[in-house]
Amino acid sequence: MPRIVPIHQLLKEGVEKEVFPGAVSGLIYRGRTYILSAGYASLTPFLEPMEEDFLFDLASLTKPLALGLTLIHLLEEDSSLDLGEPLGAYLEVEGTLGEIPLYRFLNHTSGLKAWYPFYKEGSISLESIFQIIKELSLEFSPGAGSLYSDLNFYLLTYFLEKRYGEPFERLFEKAKARVSMGKRAHLLFKPLEKGIDQEKVVPTSVAKERGKILRGVVEDENTRALGGVSGVAGLFGNIFGVLDLLLALLLSYQGKGPYKEEIVKHFFEFEEPISEFSLAFMKASTKGYSATGGAFSAKTVGHLGYTGCSFFLDLERELIVVLLTNRVHPHRGNEKIRDFRPLFHQKVIECLGVSYEYL
Repeated sequence: MPRIVPIHQLLKEGVEKEVFPGAVSGLIYRGRTYILSAGYASLTPFLEPMEEDFLFDLASLTKPLALGLTLIHLLEEDSSLDLGEPLGAYLEVEGTLGEIPLYRFLNHTSGLKAWYPFYKEGSISLESIFQIIKELSLEFSPGAGSLYSDLNFYLLTYFLEKRYGEPFERLFEKAKARVSMGKRAHLLFKPLEKGIDQEKVVPTSVAKERGKILRGVVEDENTRALGGVSGVAGLFGNIFGVLDLLLALLLSYQGKGPYKEEIVKHFFEFEEPISEFSLAFMKASTKGYSATGGAFSAKTVGHLGYTGCSFFLDLERELIVVLLTNRVHPHRGNEKIRDFRPLFHQKVIECLGVSYEYL
């Protein structure tokens, strides 16, 4: 039986040291699932204790868990879809942008700028975002470097809607429907519109245009201006929903899940020396800062979220580790999560009794 008490204690220390108001963590290892929670869902206007089934704004976890998942599903359903084909093979777009293979938007080697304040343009839609992206200069020639970019995933969201003639949210729901979700699991866009009680969603920061704390409304300004749905951000979920989906992906990777093994392996194992990303998923860093603290195997994929959420799948050890926090509540300036994440993942490996060497 793993000693999970030290992991729980570390979460409580994170609260005490104001790394985050509260956290919920989920681990799956050797057929066992462990759920731990600590701290508070809300600090203001009054303290609200954290509960393990509360929903979080998953921020950029949306990229792999919504857009990545949707593509995995569609690649199995649509034999004419090929990530090696250039964008121009599917959309009317001229110049260099149209020559970029789809996979380069997934592993952040397209050359697109990291970010753009689309929300300041007034009326915003995926069409208007696409038109702006077409006019922006590239940071580097496609394939010549790597730059983590939200623009890649806005463009892919637009691409999916144009190709399949359906809202991205509906395409995602079709992909997610293949997963057997437990009764307590939630993983969805626009939770308040789906009947989720606002008090079951942890708050994030104060939105300038609203003048109040966001709760059940996406933190990301651009996605908020789009109405709450994109392949960049907007996905909300609780620990049960995130774990159920990740387990389905891990089982699929092993040839025992709902998605095609070959496609999931391609997304997880895709490599280019210039990028620290596979396809939609982040790889465990072996140079400089590592959110996993060097504790996970080289065969690890995951992602980080701006709001303080993260997940990692150690494919070699069949280990899933999820950390959900609202570190941006009540203010975005708190960056302590950066130092906490490596310590947390090292502690998990230590307590599970898994031997490891720093990469």
